[in-house]
Amino acid sequence: MRKAELRDIPRVAEILIFTKRTAYRPIFENDALSFNAMQVCKEAERLKKAHALDGVYVYDDGIIKGMLRREIDGRIMHLYELFIDPFFQKEGIGRQMLSDLVVEARRRHCFEIDLWVIEKNTGARKFYEKLGYEWTGSREPITEVEPAGLFRLKYSLKL
Repeated sequence: MRKAELRDIPRVAEILIFTKRTAYRPIFENDALSFNAMQVCKEAERLKKAHALDGVYVYDDGIIKGMLRREIDGRIMHLYELFIDPFFQKEGIGRQMLSDLVVEARRRHCFEIDLWVIEKNTGARKFYEKLGYEWTGSREPITEVEPAGLFRLKYSLKL
């Protein structure tokens, strides 16, 4: 895993859009969102803006296959995004990226990694829970009109 660079923007944008479409279209059933609002070129332009790559890391073994975005706030590491290209899912890439994240969090003396996951995204929830992330009891609505909610998960680090 390495820090994302400007040259990575097209591939990172592609991973973000295609993975979100694959994961979220069945949940939200909103083709206008999935295919009109979410566009690779728009996402690439957004990523070119100042500081948009802050905290973005890629899994690159000659092909960028996954990305994550994280931020450290005091002694808590917040994981905001973890997406693996659908062509490369189930190859251990997400597990490896989270393992690398734990190593970094320990090195930076964080005591937990937290994230929010869509309640109806059962595949993602099971993935995180299998790796030791636990539901904190916190739940937030995604929007006022969206019935799906967000669950806060955390991974406690033993320092």
